[in-house]
Amino acid sequence: MYSCLEAFRRLPKRLSSLRGKSDDISKPEPVSPPLAPPDFDVEQDVGTSTETIVCLLSEADECLVNHQYEEAIEILQRATQLGCASAAAKLGVIYHGGIDASISPDYESASVYYFLALKLIYMIPCDKWDMSLLLDVIAALSEMYRFRMNRQRDSDIWNQGIKSMKTISQTLQDPVCTKFLTHRDIQKCRAIRIHIDYCLGLTAEADGDFSGALSAFQSCTRVGECGFNTADKLIKKAQSKIRKLEPQVPRVKPVCVQCGFQPKEIKDIWNLLVCSKCQAVACCSKDCLLSHSVTHAEDKKSK
Repeated sequence: MYSCLEAFRRLPKRLSSLRGKSDDISKPEPVSPPLAPPDFDVEQDVGTSTETIVCLLSEADECLVNHQYEEAIEILQRATQLGCASAAAKLGVIYHGGIDASISPDYESASVYYFLALKLIYMIPCDKWDMSLLLDVIAALSEMYRFRMNRQRDSDIWNQGIKSMKTISQTLQDPVCTKFLTHRDIQKCRAIRIHIDYCLGLTAEADGDFSGALSAFQSCTRVGECGFNTADKLIKKAQSKIRKLEPQVPRVKPVCVQCGFQPKEIKDIWNLLVCSKCQAVACCSKDCLLSHSVTHAEDKKSK
């Protein structure tokens, strides 16, 4: 893990223009090319850089076929330094699943490279995003959230990913992004949103925000089936989550209608008293409930 993270730290300082803040995926100002290594000529032809990346990816694939895993990782890191999201994603896959006995799974390192791949993708104009690559990265992160990571233990990594995925999801809902997509890419876009919404639901549920979790899982189902097996299965899982969460979510706004008290803790929300007459509001105490009941009596007299 440490060799992978150290390689990530050695990425040029221009990477900071990608981040804004340490965990920000905000799009940078279009200034000098980011992620250029120290010996990279920022004036060189873009085609030359692309050719270099293609050659590096081909070399990395050849090394993987020949079981030269360390060499492949070094080559992919070089391609990542040139701004190749595909190389960053491949590094994520390598550390996510490991390779035989040579490289053990390292989920922290995998997440580092998946997040970097998202940042690199986000730098490209959204109407030119590679939806296949983006779906691969998001689906891999979704798998890690569901089976590999723990909300408390891995809170820093978890929060970083959620912030990045929210930004991606918001962009995918912009008509500018999807205007010229093929039907197949639109389906991939929907699959990406399903994975992201499901992860948002898991986060809210783990944090005790059952209302937020219910909303996220409902959003999953509204996107609808997309023809991608993993995403479609998540819709069914989201439906099960909805059935489980609905009894735990208050059906009225958790604010006292009389005094305006708004509890912050879940246990205090459940201690609110729902008016039995209108069943539309809640009160924080018997006194407030009695005062509210008087308004029902006055309404009845006025009629």
